[in-house]
Amino acid sequence: MRKLLSFFAATGLAVTAAFSAAQASDDEIIVGFAIAESGWMSTYDGPPSRSAFIAIDDINAKGGLLGKKITVVTSDTKSDQTQGARAGAEVIAKGAQFVVVSCDYDMGGPAATVANDAGLVVFSLCASDAKMGAQGVGPYAFTMSNSSLTSGAVIAEWAFTKKNWRKAYLLLDSSIEYDKTICEGFRVRWEKLGGEVLGYDNFKQDDPSIASQITRLKNVATEKGDPDLIHLCSYGGGAISAIRQIRGAGLNMAISGGDSMDGDYWTDGIPGLNDHYTGTYASPFGDDPRQRVNEFFDRYAEEYGERVCCSFALSGYSVIEAYGIAVERAGTFDSDAVLAEYNKFDGVDLLVGPTKFSPDLHINLERPQAVLGIKDGKGYFVDLIQLPEPPPLQLVFKGLGDQ
Repeated sequence: MRKLLSFFAATGLAVTAAFSAAQASDDEIIVGFAIAESGWMSTYDGPPSRSAFIAIDDINAKGGLLGKKITVVTSDTKSDQTQGARAGAEVIAKGAQFVVVSCDYDMGGPAATVANDAGLVVFSLCASDAKMGAQGVGPYAFTMSNSSLTSGAVIAEWAFTKKNWRKAYLLLDSSIEYDKTICEGFRVRWEKLGGEVLGYDNFKQDDPSIASQITRLKNVATEKGDPDLIHLCSYGGGAISAIRQIRGAGLNMAISGGDSMDGDYWTDGIPGLNDHYTGTYASPFGDDPRQRVNEFFDRYAEEYGERVCCSFALSGYSVIEAYGIAVERAGTFDSDAVLAEYNKFDGVDLLVGPTKFSPDLHINLERPQAVLGIKDGKGYFVDLIQLPEPPPLQLVFKGLGDQ
C-alpha cells in the first residue's frame, strides 16, 4: 500500500483514491484495461480486449477466481501515447489489481510503466517487442504476444525453405519499435539460412509518397535482379499506402510483413491484391488446422455479431486465461505471488498456443505461427511454421539498455 500511495502522490491523483481502490468488495477482483477504445490503435486493441471479456465471462460462469468474480474497469488512451500513463493511473484508482494495456510497446508502455511502478502485474494484449517485459518496462510487465522477431523470422523460414526464394529487399517504416524488430527478425534468419538481402530502405508511417524509395528499389532490381519478395515492416495506413504504391509501380513480386497485417480487412483499399504474406498467430478465416482456434473465432462471431478481423484476438483471451491459472496456482491475488507463478510457465497450453515465461523473458519466442496469404483481396491459411530455434537472445534484448 505504501508503494501505491507514493505512486498516486507522484502522479497527482488523490491519496484517497488509493484507499478507495483498495476497498474492492469481498466477492470481486478488479481487472483494469488501459487500452485504446478510440483512435487508430483501437483497431488493434479492440479484438483482443473483446476476447479478454469472453474469457472473463467464462471464468465468472465457473464461480470466478478463488471464489471472487472478476469485475472490469477501463480507461481510454485515445490512441495517444501521452494519455497512456493517465489511463494506467485511472484504472488503478478504480481498484485494478491486475492491469491490461495496449497491443504495442510504444502505445502500451506508458500505462504498463505506471502499473509496474505500482507493483502490479501488467500484461500487454499483444505487444510483440521484448521491451514490454522485465528488461524494458520492469519485472511485473509481460506480453502475451509472440515476439515480432519471431514473426519476421517465420516469414524468412517459410520463404526460404518452402518457396525456395533467395533474394529479398527490406523496406522499413521506422515510426515505431515494432517495425524495426519485424525487419530485424526477418533479416537475421534470412541471412543465417543463406538468403541475400539486395537492399534496404526507410520511410515513415505518415509519408504521403514512397516514390523515391520505389525508384531506388527499381535501380537495385536493374543492377542485381528482381527480389523474390519485398519484406515490408509497417502497419496500418502507412503499410496499406506503401503496398498500393508498390503494386501501382508495376512491382508484382511477393510482399511480406508482420502480424500487424493479419487478416484481410485492410485490403479494400488495394483491389485485387495478390501475393501478400503475413506471419502471425493463426488464421481467422475458419481454415486454421487447429480446431480450437476455429471454434473460438466462431464463438467470437456469435458473441459480437461479426467475424473477428484478425487473429491477435487469441492473445486477449489468453491474457485472462493465464491470469486465472497463475492466481489459482498462487492461491492468492498478491502480485508478487502471482508474478512468481507466471515466471514458472513452461509450455502452458493456452488458446494462443504453448506459453513460456521466465524471470528474464516475458515474451514468447517459439510458438508455432501461421503464414497467411492474400489472393484476389481475400485472406487464407498458407502454412504453420515452427522455427527450429528461437531468435538469438542478444537480438531480442538489443537496445534495451538504452531505455
